[in-house]
Amino acid sequence: MNLRRISRFQRRGVVLLDVILGALLLATGLTIVVSLSTQSLARQVEGEHRMTAAWLADEILSMILVEGPHELAGSSPEIWMGEGGGNGRFDEPFSEYTYELNINYIDDYQPYLVTVHIRWPSRSGIGELSISTKISQRRGEDEEEPPREPLEPLDRDSRYFDEDEA
Repeated sequence: MNLRRISRFQRRGVVLLDVILGALLLATGLTIVVSLSTQSLARQVEGEHRMTAAWLADEILSMILVEGPHELAGSSPEIWMGEGGGNGRFDEPFSEYTYELNINYIDDYQPYLVTVHIRWPSRSGIGELSISTKISQRRGEDEEEPPREPLEPLDRDSRYFDEDEA
C-alpha cells in the first residue's frame, strides 16, 4: 500500500531534480558551442594572416622571376623592394607584416636559391611563413628587340574607303 502512494512532497523533489539536470545539460551544451565558435574565429583569423603572407611572398618571388635573380642579387634591394632592401616592413595596408629575403648564388650553372620569410604578430606570438625555391638566371643573348613595325606601309584610307568615293 505504501508503494502506490507517493506523497506530494516527494514528487516535488523529483521535478526539482529534473529541472536541475536539464539546466546542467543546457549549460554544458552552450559552453561547448561558445568555445567551438571562439576557436573557429581564431582559426579563421590565422588563416587570413597566412593567406595574406602567402600572397606577399608570391609578389616578392614574382618580382625576382620577372627581373631575374642575377640582376637583383647584385643590385641594391632598395631599388626594387623599397627602403630596407632584403629585410623590412611592407607598406600600408600590410604594415604589420615584415619580410626577409635571401638570394644565394651557387655557381654560373646552378639556379639561385631564393628564400622569403614573412612574419606577422599573432595571438600566439609571431606567425611566420617561409618559402624556398630555386630560380634560374636568364640565359641567351641580350639582343635588342627589333622594332615592331609592319613590313610594308599601311594605307588605311584605301582599306576603308572606295576609290570611287574620293
